[in-house]
Amino acid sequence: MISIRQMRPEDARAFLEVHHAAVRGIAARDYPPSIVESWAPLPITDENIEHLLSNPEKEIRIVADVNGEIVGIGAIVISTSELRACYVAPTVARKGVGSALIREIERIAQEHGLTCLRLDASLTSEPFYRTLGYEVQERGEHILRSGQSMACVKMQKCFQF
Repeated sequence: MISIRQMRPEDARAFLEVHHAAVRGIAARDYPPSIVESWAPLPITDENIEHLLSNPEKEIRIVADVNGEIVGIGAIVISTSELRACYVAPTVARKGVGSALIREIERIAQEHGLTCLRLDASLTSEPFYRTLGYEVQERGEHILRSGQSMACVKMQKCFQF
């Protein structure tokens, strides 16, 4: 059974591990190695964990837990109406974990009074978001933390009340 909950500080390493596994194990087929390395640099360092925990952009972060193991992660930034992250471990891809994370992110968004969510979807994740009702706004570039840009699909979903 999938349990979705708020990320705790002790989940930080697992949060990053899921992100890296998803990028390197799923999205890597759609991006060159230089982008993958910049998007999910290895090894995961204490500095990476400290940056995640410092949370400079005030993300609300959630995790998907299956039998005590974190297998999916999600994040939303309320101030910018941005769905910031939804990643699942390759071992649980296409098993409902991503959809469960998005449902919870959308619930959080609506709870905070947001009427729409926007995101920079990876080329890999565009079909996933389309099936969940997100619409393509334009194709563009997303700037990674390293400053490198990667191709993305700018998408949006507005909620019906």
